[in-house]
Amino acid sequence: MDIRAQLKTWGFVLVPAIAIFELVAHVVQVRSVIGEDSWARAREETRALAKPDDLVLFAPRWVDPVGRKVFGDDLATVEREAWADVERFPRAIEVSIRGEHAPELTEWKRVATKKVDGITLTTLENPSYRPTITDLLKLVHPPEAEVSLRQLQDQAATAMRPCAWGRGSAQSGNLGFGPAIPAEKFTCPGTFAGISVVSDLDYAPHKCIFAPPPGNGQALRIVFHGVTFGEMLHGHHGLYVEAERERLRAPVHLGFWVGESHIAKVTHSDGDGWKSFDLPTADFAGKTADLIVEITSANADRRTYCFEAITR
Repeated sequence: MDIRAQLKTWGFVLVPAIAIFELVAHVVQVRSVIGEDSWARAREETRALAKPDDLVLFAPRWVDPVGRKVFGDDLATVEREAWADVERFPRAIEVSIRGEHAPELTEWKRVATKKVDGITLTTLENPSYRPTITDLLKLVHPPEAEVSLRQLQDQAATAMRPCAWGRGSAQSGNLGFGPAIPAEKFTCPGTFAGISVVSDLDYAPHKCIFAPPPGNGQALRIVFHGVTFGEMLHGHHGLYVEAERERLRAPVHLGFWVGESHIAKVTHSDGDGWKSFDLPTADFAGKTADLIVEITSANADRRTYCFEAITR
């Protein structure tokens, strides 16, 4: 039998088989869709389960927009959606479909599971939870914080140029614009400091202090008053994804001081992503003092930089 005859023979078998496969796949897809009523019931069950300090996380990740829409801002808060890392939370309520699970919670202890139609609500406990003492994100406003510009070659206090706190309108744009410029912020010549949300290399959101370095031989200086210290200063920093992917521009440096004592300087280079850092502060544990932060870079071009930190 030549090749044409074989193709003709097998064609009579394959075409119906493919049609049957597509029909079965269609039925499976239709039946696996979670209806609005099911999502609404899952929302109310989650509302009853979740404590104020709990993380609420949707799995798989692609279902997160559906979860945000149905659960609303009171459950799918910015703090729960744009976390720095999941270790900040003592517990989590995982809202999952199709047997999927959030990889961030792999090591957490499962304590309860509840089914709501095709949605699974899993309560988990964080085995390595350490409470936060001071969160810098909660201090980015006067009088808890002061912001100024400093000429790098002059350490004198007289060289500081204060940045004014003000309230205006938030600004956002299309892809490439960077994080939204917050309505409430400290405004300096050529830069600012305020709370926003940055998208990392995987387009995951993180709430942070949007503080672009000014360049031109200057440092953006933030003084946080009344910070209570523990054993560690733990944080993250990153750049808006579109700027970071190019890997063309100057690194950003983040320095920390307690009074006159220099703790450390960490550096973020393009491609690092949402990068974590841990700086020992045992010498100041139990003490309350001013924490001074300076953000610098050799060039300000597309340095859409954002950072956050806690003491613990």
